[in-house]
Amino acid sequence: MNSKSIYLGVFSNISGNVLMLGATIWLTRILSPAEFGEFRVGANFATMMVPFLSLGGERLISRLIQNNPNHAPEVSRALGATLMLVMLGFFILTVVYPLLSKVLFDEKLGAAVYFLSILIIPMAIAYNLANTIWRHVGSPAAAQIDLNLSQRLLRAPLLIVTGLLWPTAFSASLAMAAAQALSLARIHRNLTRYLSWPRNWISSLRENFGTLASIGLPVAVIASIDRLDVLLVNYVMGVERAGAYDLVYMLALTAMFPAMAMSKTAEPLLFALAQDSARQKRVASLQTRTFLLSVAAIAGVFIVAPIAAHYLTNVGPGFAQAAIVMSAGLAFSSCYGPVLEYLQINGKTRMVILTVLALLLLFIFLKYLAAVTGSIVGVATLAGMFYFVLRSVLSFYIYLTDRVLMGRPWLIIVSLIGYVAVVLYAGDWK
Repeated sequence: MNSKSIYLGVFSNISGNVLMLGATIWLTRILSPAEFGEFRVGANFATMMVPFLSLGGERLISRLIQNNPNHAPEVSRALGATLMLVMLGFFILTVVYPLLSKVLFDEKLGAAVYFLSILIIPMAIAYNLANTIWRHVGSPAAAQIDLNLSQRLLRAPLLIVTGLLWPTAFSASLAMAAAQALSLARIHRNLTRYLSWPRNWISSLRENFGTLASIGLPVAVIASIDRLDVLLVNYVMGVERAGAYDLVYMLALTAMFPAMAMSKTAEPLLFALAQDSARQKRVASLQTRTFLLSVAAIAGVFIVAPIAAHYLTNVGPGFAQAAIVMSAGLAFSSCYGPVLEYLQINGKTRMVILTVLALLLLFIFLKYLAAVTGSIVGVATLAGMFYFVLRSVLSFYIYLTDRVLMGRPWLIIVSLIGYVAVVLYAGDWK
């Protein structure tokens, strides 16, 4: 594991995101604002549910493979437990649509789009599990590229073709489901090689549920934050603004790609990191490269956001500013390093859960206030700030308990100054 994996991860992620951004721009010109908003609300709900149904399946398998050379039986039981949980969760989602339609979606998400969207959930979880195994026992670089780029090479053309032939939210959702099925079919052998008979899955779930929940709840909550934001904007500001906010997130997320690649690359180095100074230096070296790439990503968003605002139809005012301030929070938070992954892999999940839930409640309330005022820039600023504050708190906790400094002091100082400067600058735009 070295910086090459980070560069490949960043390059493949940026390439894939550019591809999807191009397809999305095309969709905004084909679909009506209401159809596009409905499609994105359904897709975001499905994405939000993925970590809640899989819980800590991916992280648990990562830990088992790292800890035990003879990991096959334990991995098999963990997979069985995760898939059983997915089946139960999927069944619940299929029967609660009438309630969710009224309470969560404000009756703005049709049944057909909803059911197609949730169909993606089990396929996405199975793909993520297969990719995690591939990353640990096969080629990390190839797994990163498949995760970040190859999937999107399927999604983008399918979205464009179905949009041209049948410009509706249903057709776009159908294209996403078909692309996910094809992605899973390509790498399913990484998963099936470890699978046990389904009759063992219930006992596996009883055995592993506590561990899955302790590992997965923080991941699920954090992963759902931005998806919750889309649902919040949909509920308060309407489906059309929800579609615009989702585009803001899609563009701003590119600034977090270096940190995402870093966390995947550094995962095998994090277990018992406090006892290994040599690995600490390797992680710090990777972190410096990640920060420099993150700064370059922010510069890219500065350039692309106004151009995208010009070509994207029906995104409304404040799109460029919102993308810039959100990207600043996502990118500059990378200065603290893979703190969440470190705590989970080393079994310190209680602090993560408490911190995430406390900050989640605070920032959801603040975002609601911003949404009520009609400020999409305000919601985006708070979204980026959540990540920056969360990672800073967790980094401080790691230093107090393990004396491991996940981010270099000069990086933290530069990031804080840069983040404040970007928010003030973008906030002054007219």
